[in-house]
Amino acid sequence: MNLRGLLNAINLAWRHLAFHGVRSSILVLALGISAALPLVIQSLIERGETATMARADRTPLVVGAPGGGIDLVLGALWFLPEPLGSIPSRTVGEITDSGLADALPLSLSARAGGAPVVGTDVGYLDFRDLRIAEGRSFAVPGECVLGADLAAKRGLGPGDTILTDPEGLLDIGGGYPLRLRITGVLAPARSPDDGAVFCDLRTSWIIAGHGHVHIDLEEVKDEPEVLMGTSEEGRSIASAAITPYTELTPERLETLHFHGNPEDLPIEGLVVVPRDAKSSTILSARLERRGEIQLARPSVVIAEVLERVFKIGALLAGILVATGVATLAVVALVLALSIRLRRDELDTLSRIGAGRATIATLLLSEVVILAGGAALFALLVLACSFSLPDDLVLRLAN
Repeated sequence: MNLRGLLNAINLAWRHLAFHGVRSSILVLALGISAALPLVIQSLIERGETATMARADRTPLVVGAPGGGIDLVLGALWFLPEPLGSIPSRTVGEITDSGLADALPLSLSARAGGAPVVGTDVGYLDFRDLRIAEGRSFAVPGECVLGADLAAKRGLGPGDTILTDPEGLLDIGGGYPLRLRITGVLAPARSPDDGAVFCDLRTSWIIAGHGHVHIDLEEVKDEPEVLMGTSEEGRSIASAAITPYTELTPERLETLHFHGNPEDLPIEGLVVVPRDAKSSTILSARLERRGEIQLARPSVVIAEVLERVFKIGALLAGILVATGVATLAVVALVLALSIRLRRDELDTLSRIGAGRATIATLLLSEVVILAGGAALFALLVLACSFSLPDDLVLRLAN
C-alpha cells in the first residue's frame, strides 16, 4: 500500500470515529481515566507525604501527657480536635531552665466556630516563621491573631471580634463563650497555622474556665435583656442571661484571677526546640525517664503513619491498575463487536477495491487514534494534578 492509500485509510478512520462521536468520546475517557488514576494517586501520595514530613521534620520534639504518641503529634502539629491529656504548665519552665532547649507551650482544647484556638506565646509564631501581615500580635488576655485562611474565610481583620465555642451547654463547670478581640492577621504560611486562632495561655485558660473576671453590672444596666431589675438599695440584679464575662475589657482585666497557681494550670502539649544535637540527646534521656509525661519525635511518628498510608495507597493503585486492565478488555470487546457489526461496510470496501492491507490499516488507525486521544487526556489530568498547590495537597492528605 502506497502513502496515498495509507493517508486515505487514516482519513476514513478519523471520519468514522467523528461520525460516532459519543461512542468515541466514551472510549477515550474510559481509557484515559484508567491510565491516569494510578499515576495521579501515586503522585498525590508522594507530594502529600513530602508536605507532611516537612512540618514534622521542622518540629524536633513534642511533649505531652502519657498516651498515644500519634494523637499527641497530630494534635500538636495539626491541631486536630481529638481531646488530649494535659500536663502542668510548669513543665515549660523546667525544660527552659535546663538550658538545653526552648519550650513552646500549646493549649489546644478550645475552638472558635470550629477553628482551633491555640494558646501559646509569641515564640511559637517566631518558631513557625509566622509573620503579622495586618495589625499586631496579641499582648494581653482577650486578644488574638488569626491565620490567613481563617481570616479570609470569615472576612475578619484587626478590630473585629471572634466568639469561642461553649464547652457544653450542660457542663456548668465549663467555660463560657469568650469574645476575643482580633489584633492581627498572619501572612499565608501554607500550613495548618493558616486556619487557627492564636492567643496567649491566659486567654486559653479563661476560655476553659480556669480563670475569670468580674463584670460590674453597672456596665450593662442599659441592656434590659441581662437585668432582672434593681434591689431596694438601688443595685442592679443580673438575670440568667448574663455570663460571668463576654469580653475582656481593660477594666475587667483588673479583676482577672485564676483558680489556683498558674504553674499548675494545664496545657495539652509542648514543642521542644533543643539548642543542638547534644542537648537534644541529653534532654530526651531525662524526659523519657519521667513517667508523668510523654516525649515524641514527630519525624519518627509521622514516618510510621505515612508508611502505613503509603501501603494503602500502593494497594489502591494496584486495584486501579487491575481496573484499568479490565477497562482495556472491555474496550477491546467493544471494538471487536464493532467490527462484526461493520461487516457489511467492510465487504463494501473490499468490493470497491480496498485490499486487506487497507482495511487492516483502517481498523488499526481507529485504535491508534483512540489510544492517542486517551493518552492526551491522561496527560492533561496528570498535569492538572501537578498544578495543585502543596497546601491543597496537604489538606487532601489530611
